[in-house]
Amino acid sequence: MRKLLAVSPLVAAAISAALAFGVAAPAQAAGGWNATVQCVKWRISDSSAHGYFNGHGWAKTQPDAWKAALKDANDQMSQGYRAKHCDKKKIVKG
Repeated sequence: MRKLLAVSPLVAAAISAALAFGVAAPAQAAGGWNATVQCVKWRISDSSAHGYFNGHGWAKTQPDAWKAALKDANDQMSQGYRAKHCDKKKIVKG
């Protein structure tokens, strides 16, 4: 019984130290929004479409997550192309 009592304060101290250094529970760590958009790959020189692709973004608010997904879509484009006619496909919490 004495060993159990001696270990218990050590475990409590380890848990409180872990929480103090930012080890969060899964519910606390899952803050924010993940957004996905689907865009047309648009060639600028002749204004023609060349398929679809997805952009993904994460942020603390829904509007910022959509903006991050649109930025990711445009960042994926090679020179001479841009993302156009983007549709908001999915947004999830966490």
